[in-house]
Amino acid sequence: MSAAKLSYRLCEYRLGLAVARRIVNTVRRLGGWRSFCLPLEALTLDAHVAAGLMRLWQRMHWSSGDGMMPADQLLAIYRLAATWPGRGDIVELGSWVGLTTSYLATACAVRGEGHVWAVDTFVGTKEGGEAYPSIERFGGSTLDAFRQQLTQAGVSRQVSTMVGYTTEMAGKYEGNPIRVLFIDADHSYDGVRSDFETWWPHVAPGGLIIFHDYLMDGVAGFVDDVIRHDERVAWAPGQVVSNVVAVTKCVAKKTRAKIVPLASGNSLHLVTTSRTKLPEEKVECK
Repeated sequence: MSAAKLSYRLCEYRLGLAVARRIVNTVRRLGGWRSFCLPLEALTLDAHVAAGLMRLWQRMHWSSGDGMMPADQLLAIYRLAATWPGRGDIVELGSWVGLTTSYLATACAVRGEGHVWAVDTFVGTKEGGEAYPSIERFGGSTLDAFRQQLTQAGVSRQVSTMVGYTTEMAGKYEGNPIRVLFIDADHSYDGVRSDFETWWPHVAPGGLIIFHDYLMDGVAGFVDDVIRHDERVAWAPGQVVSNVVAVTKCVAKKTRAKIVPLASGNSLHLVTTSRTKLPEEKVECK
């Protein structure tokens, strides 16, 4: 067994996790390990949530060569998916080769409930009907690579694949009400708007809608022009990291969601917490 896999196995347990936290915090106080590194930053998670990642990483590397998801954003999305309250399934719009899908499915495993629905054409479709040039490396389709990723991650049974355009697949969805909707497909203004509106009816009250690639003009334009003023949602937890924004579908009572920050100033620090505090009551809109 490699040293990395051995460390992941040890950190599955609370004692091993506590020791690793102490070591990393000590090194950082002495000036080392200042830059973000996903294996280390995972130690900021509550023990049961971190354990899920440790089990996943014993099967696959924490990133991939073509995952299209930076490490800090991947960790933030995983934590939201694992800890956001309520019951229901997760829908991922835009799956590429299944890296984020594997993390979302692991989040369901940590919770002991829920299923992931991965929606994609798997032919590299992007804004304007064009295709990502990198699709050629996959022979014109990422579907085989996607399935191999899920198999390696050990989460194939927790994921259902819907092959087609995201807006068309909304009418064919047969899962449970959506606890977490992850929008990461067509990043144009109209594309994000269409994904939000067509999948909105399936989102459970109090459910979370995550917008990825907020730094792209189309996503930021729709979120800032429409979502910030939409009375159907509450700006909670809001901008989680620079490229990730999440809002909550409104229901009866107003309680602000609290997310433990991943960053402090210009450097990241480990924070030992008990269970991450998230809203026990749902959020209302004015």
